[in-house]
Amino acid sequence: MLNKNKFKVSMGFALWLLLIIFIFSIPFMPLTLDKKLDASFLDQEGNENALIFFGFRGCSNVCPMTLSILSQLFDSQKNASLWPQVVFVDIDANSDSAQASSFAKQFHASFIGLHIPAEELSEVSNKFGLNIKQEGNQISHLGKTYLLQRKVNGWSLVKIYNPNSFSVETLQKELFALNH
Repeated sequence: MLNKNKFKVSMGFALWLLLIIFIFSIPFMPLTLDKKLDASFLDQEGNENALIFFGFRGCSNVCPMTLSILSQLFDSQKNASLWPQVVFVDIDANSDSAQASSFAKQFHASFIGLHIPAEELSEVSNKFGLNIKQEGNQISHLGKTYLLQRKVNGWSLVKIYNPNSFSVETLQKELFALNH
């Protein structure tokens, strides 16, 4: 009888531990989707894939790190046809398209920088689930990167990357899989 109780306790503890590990690993898992998305701010011609990052110029950590990783992706690609269109969307209400473009191009000359006016940004925020909050110069956002693929009927959201699971290697694998 004592061995059965020990076994039950051990199994219960093991299941509890697996549940805790799973819960804490969720933020590190990229989300895979295949959802049609109206991304009218993207070029309608050209690249078949796009990486969209919503951030702001005054960000001290996530935004520059993400754009640096995207730059490293471009530097590591030997085949330019695999390069996605990279779009930095400046979410700062006090910014403009010229500042967004200048900031994006600091990381790579081919990056596109856009600023979406506040009324449009609210709609885009709902579509992408951005959860942006701005009070004066203080901005909070999730720092996710979105992989989109051009389909016959428009853009499709393929994957969402959390900042903690974002790497050049992961992006290379995803882009290779999409293009083959």
